[in-house]
Amino acid sequence: MARKKDEALHKRRKAEILQGARACFIDKGIHQTSMQDICQRSQISPGALYRYFPSKQSIIEAIAAGEQQSNAELIDHLRAARDPVAALSDALPDLLDHILDHDFARLMVEISSEASRNPAVYKPFAAIDQQFRTDLTNIFAARHKFGPFGSADQTAQQVFVLLSLIDGLVARAANNDLPPRKQLDPLVWHTIRQLFA
Repeated sequence: MARKKDEALHKRRKAEILQGARACFIDKGIHQTSMQDICQRSQISPGALYRYFPSKQSIIEAIAAGEQQSNAELIDHLRAARDPVAALSDALPDLLDHILDHDFARLMVEISSEASRNPAVYKPFAAIDQQFRTDLTNIFAARHKFGPFGSADQTAQQVFVLLSLIDGLVARAANNDLPPRKQLDPLVWHTIRQLFA
């Protein structure tokens, strides 16, 4: 029983540290954020912080793992569906809630900026992006079983455009430059439907 309590505490403290690190990265940038900054924001001692995360790079990789988990949940949903386009429509409100969150968007823009200069930041996120792109391409390419859908190359290009749309929405959300959701959601869905028509 005590072990379960310790595991819950460990999980909660890791989440608090990651939340503090995200806030620091948004406010100061990844490069300018120190482990001491993360300690102060997370209200944790340096010794305790290093027990959870031995370096700033390990924190970055944990943030990347969280994004990988979010991607995997969407992939599982689409893979289980007979019609992945309809399944994407079902998931769209939750997906937009996630990517259009202002703090999330600001963090993703900061990560993208830092990744352009720092291979250690680029590598984990690039691997996640590539896996997500491959999984989406495979799922939508398999749709040809239910009707003509074009070539594998065409599907890969459609997925590229879909992910570019998502990246653009994230960048706009980071700058609070979006129309109201009641206008945006149907426009995004219409664009996706036309893309995979």
